[in-house]
Amino acid sequence: METEQTSQSLAPIVRARPPLMPPSSDLEDDDNLPNRGINLRSLGRTLQRQALLIAGVTTAITVAAAWQAMRIPDVYQGNFQILVEPVSNEARTSDPSNLTRNASGGVPDRDNFTVDYPTQLEILQSPTRLNQIVQETQTQFPDFTYEELKAGLKVERLAPEDSPDPTKIIKVTFEGSDEALVQKVLKVTAARYLQYSLEERKTRSGEGIKFIDDQLPEVKQRVNNLQNDLQNLQQQYELVDPATQGGQLSTRINEITTQQLETQRELGEQRVLFANLQRQLQLSPNEAIAASALSEDPTYQASKASLQEVQTQIATELARFNEEAPLIQSLRERERNILALMTGQAQAVVGQNLRGGTSNSQVSAFQNSVRIGLIGQLVEAGNQIQILEARNQAVNQSKGAFEARLQRFPAIARRYNDLIRELDISTQTLNRLQTQQESLRVETAQTEVPWELISEPLVPRDEDGNPVPLPSKASRWVLGGVALGLLLGSLLALLLEKYRNVFYSVEDIQESIQLPLVGIIPFSRGAKQALDFPSAFGSVDDVAVGDSRLGTALFREAFSDLYSNIRLSQPPIHSLMVASPEAGDGKTTIAVYLAQTAAGAGQRVLLVDTNMRQPQVHNRLDVPNTGGLSGVLARGFNVEEFIQQSPLDDNLYVLTAGPAVPGSARLLGSDPMKQLMDKFQQQYDLVIYDTPHLYGLTDASFLTTQVDEVLMVIAANRTNRTSVERVLSKLMTLRLPSISMVTNYLREHNSPTAQNRSSSAFSRR
Repeated sequence: METEQTSQSLAPIVRARPPLMPPSSDLEDDDNLPNRGINLRSLGRTLQRQALLIAGVTTAITVAAAWQAMRIPDVYQGNFQILVEPVSNEARTSDPSNLTRNASGGVPDRDNFTVDYPTQLEILQSPTRLNQIVQETQTQFPDFTYEELKAGLKVERLAPEDSPDPTKIIKVTFEGSDEALVQKVLKVTAARYLQYSLEERKTRSGEGIKFIDDQLPEVKQRVNNLQNDLQNLQQQYELVDPATQGGQLSTRINEITTQQLETQRELGEQRVLFANLQRQLQLSPNEAIAASALSEDPTYQASKASLQEVQTQIATELARFNEEAPLIQSLRERERNILALMTGQAQAVVGQNLRGGTSNSQVSAFQNSVRIGLIGQLVEAGNQIQILEARNQAVNQSKGAFEARLQRFPAIARRYNDLIRELDISTQTLNRLQTQQESLRVETAQTEVPWELISEPLVPRDEDGNPVPLPSKASRWVLGGVALGLLLGSLLALLLEKYRNVFYSVEDIQESIQLPLVGIIPFSRGAKQALDFPSAFGSVDDVAVGDSRLGTALFREAFSDLYSNIRLSQPPIHSLMVASPEAGDGKTTIAVYLAQTAAGAGQRVLLVDTNMRQPQVHNRLDVPNTGGLSGVLARGFNVEEFIQQSPLDDNLYVLTAGPAVPGSARLLGSDPMKQLMDKFQQQYDLVIYDTPHLYGLTDASFLTTQVDEVLMVIAANRTNRTSVERVLSKLMTLRLPSISMVTNYLREHNSPTAQNRSSSAFSRR
């Protein structure tokens, strides 16, 4: 049985479990397929539950499709075939068009001037051709339209089934609901196509030749102009290959730049050398040349020696005589004469170098061999500087000219490339026009031979001569209706379950909530009204007495399994609260029967009703509700006076909720309540608290941290998924000891016992 198999799979509570996780469709279960993307198991269960809805939608759409299919009229189809090219070598040789294609007179090439079939097919289906066919057909069928012809006509190149190569045959097919109309359209189309092969093709070829003849002079002139422009550009800028010449210009500029840098380096070196020599000699280049020349002239040096001798005598005589003495005056006169002589000799030796005079005494000083060598280097450095400056100026001018040419080169190269491209396009256009001109001339010769009609326009007929329609599409409509119905029905089922947003089965709960499942409570008729486990729960209308006993046994067994899982938990559970996300999930029923089961097992059990808003325990057990928990907490009554022994079992004790009082949530969170809970846990083997629902209320939240276990009751086919998510998210913020789930079936049709009773009834039959 399903319930027994499910119960065996439930494990005792082990409170050392992972952190509480909220429900999520993305979570994974070790015993289930990963819930990533589409959960096929969940989808299968949804389709199974909504089988009636899916079947109804599918049936309705299928019936509508079948009714529509019955209204589809019969469709007739006919065709004819036309051979557009010769087949044998003899026929191709005698074809007038081949006389121009093969001047040698041999067998023509198969690929030479072949028919352009894609273009030919488009021409045959052009609006001009079709309108002519429509106008001629309307003489017999006035309501015939262009749209009907376009929709039913098919023109294609015939291809054998066993060969990938198409033939030289064009197949024309037309279909419609009127057999006579189909036959008429085929005959008119065949006649028009044959007429086109003779007259209209010839006219079209002649017009094409005329058009080409009109275009050729302009294209030839454009090609000639482009060639002249290209030639002028090449001559003006000496262009041969712009790509190569551009690289050569760049290379030349790099070489000139290198030469410029080398010249500037040498010029800098010579200027430094010149400055050093000038500083050492303390002479300008002209003064250095003059000093060198005077130093090497013997007459000037002899005069210089005489001058020194006279000046020595003057200095000696001035010690004895004054300036006015005749001897001193005579020596001064001699000194002036020698100086005048030296000046004349110096001017004679150095020419213009000393004209205007000089104040540099180094010019007339004696120049030894070292200074003579330095003077030579000074003069050489000065000359070299002038040479390098001239060279540098020439290099700069050359570089500027090449750079200016390089800057203009891209525009010249672009113009060159544009001319080349335009010339290529114009040349290709000219070649195509000339080729097409020749082809049209050949085509004109070919139009003297018409196409050949090898298959007459005909609509298939049976042995009695009646037209045979195409196979009906009714079966396709029906199959399409079935597929569409299944699709829409499945989509509607998914939307319905998404809208209801409830858990339908244990599998749905386990896939969505990662919490231990410790109990599965099947449906049992009359469970809410009975004080004890009934002996004959179940339906008495259509189910036998044995089936009722089976349902009761399963109901008892479910609570035995639930109690066993609680009793065998580690560490042991001495207190627990039975809660649910929403009101009406059956938590009070489960709390009562769990307490009764535990008491029947010999444990001393206390059932406490903490639902002070809507207490139910006293009604289920038929005990008075005077005083109760509210009286103990609000008025300080002795709790022992209000704990009642249940008439169902000597080990079962009950503390009712008592009369309703304001501030019930505050009372449950008070210190007296905590002290009571500690006292109850010491006095009883098991304390069970029946609490208000958790969604929207805070009453039970104060009890969660004072008990060993929280049993979350989720009603199949009733509890809202969103409420469960919000309750568990709220519980995540509390310091919970442990939490487990119990699935409760409130309705008979989806309860595990319903399947078991059906199986038992079937086996008895």
